[in-house]
Amino acid sequence: MTNIGVYLSSKTDVAPEIKDATEAFGQWLGQTHKTLVYGGSRCGMMEVLARAVKKNGGRVFGVVPQSIVERNLVSETIDVEFRCTDLNDRKAIMLRESEAFVALPGGIGTLDEIFTTAASYVFGMHTKPLILFNVNGFWKPLIDMINNLKSQGVITEKTHEAIHVADSITELTALLDA
Repeated sequence: MTNIGVYLSSKTDVAPEIKDATEAFGQWLGQTHKTLVYGGSRCGMMEVLARAVKKNGGRVFGVVPQSIVERNLVSETIDVEFRCTDLNDRKAIMLRESEAFVALPGGIGTLDEIFTTAASYVFGMHTKPLILFNVNGFWKPLIDMINNLKSQGVITEKTHEAIHVADSITELTALLDA
């Protein structure tokens, strides 16, 4: 897999462990000559990741909604820029251009991207892996909720299988190298 779609926070004031994990993942992406496919913003962890990828020899594809352009928030690290109209368009382009997906800690936008990617998998729109990078147990409440949904019978095994979990950078890179 070469093109890795990454969902993550656009916030700066995150726990130090999240920033460290973001930088380590970006370093690995760059050193292994992967292409980052992400939201194209110069804000928060999105910029931290893009800079780490670029600094270590990787390529950066930014999928940039018009609202990011209008607010002058487009990252300067982008090698290839995909302009799009809105967040739905951005998700569709990222689904098309990526061969795997990683969700680093993030907020509402990241949750939206996780569920869109998982639902698209369940509906047969793709067969690409989705991995939650569970930095310091960040995704544990979501993982517990997904397990509860399965135990209550409201999601299928296919939905449950759509989401993988990596508790360390070593586990994450092993899943992406598989």
